[in-house]
Amino acid sequence: MSKVIDYILNLCKWPIACFLLFCLPALYKSFDFFDFFTLKFYALGVGIAFFCFTLLAAGYNMRHSMQIIAHELTHTFFAYLTLHKAGRIRLNPDGSGGSMLLKGYGNWLISLSPYFFPLFAFFYMLIMSPLAEATDEHLLLYAILGYFLAYYWSTVLSQVHVGQTDIIEEGYVFSAIVIVSANMFVTGAILAYCSQLWQGVKLYLLLVNKLNVDNIKYIENLIASYF
Repeated sequence: MSKVIDYILNLCKWPIACFLLFCLPALYKSFDFFDFFTLKFYALGVGIAFFCFTLLAAGYNMRHSMQIIAHELTHTFFAYLTLHKAGRIRLNPDGSGGSMLLKGYGNWLISLSPYFFPLFAFFYMLIMSPLAEATDEHLLLYAILGYFLAYYWSTVLSQVHVGQTDIIEEGYVFSAIVIVSANMFVTGAILAYCSQLWQGVKLYLLLVNKLNVDNIKYIENLIASYF
């Protein structure tokens, strides 16, 4: 079954990239609709600031090791999602990186997932919703979300470079399109979650879809004006 999933994903590789590229203007414009001057977003900012403080306080080896672990765990998570058998995670003794034992060829989703999917933030969001309801949306919950968001971005920024093996294997152009577009979407979705939890994510999806439709109409009108 994993081979079938790999075949479908690899067959849809460039159509998905083209769709993400088309969505870029809508994703960019969607950030204009957030009201950042609320207590929830202030708490999110406090969490981000606290992470930056801990990042400066922690030693390089500790920071680097945790980023590698998050990277390999994300590979493993998407390997299981696409029905692959994944083995143990290993860190290189020289601290240069790590590896995850994967049975089978794999696919681009497994390869690029650490560069656009905030694994720790995602699982925290799953448990945060009931906690928010139980604690009347205590602001500490949003500060913790900000911490995980900053942790994710710190990991991505430290690992996206031209020498990254995963990016080289999938190609620079394809990787750039997926990483940039998907990160804009993921960040927007987390901000929407900060605003109204999962209902906010649903509204964000509807907003992006509406902006895409508006862009299509704009292109159609632009083309029609020349005929």
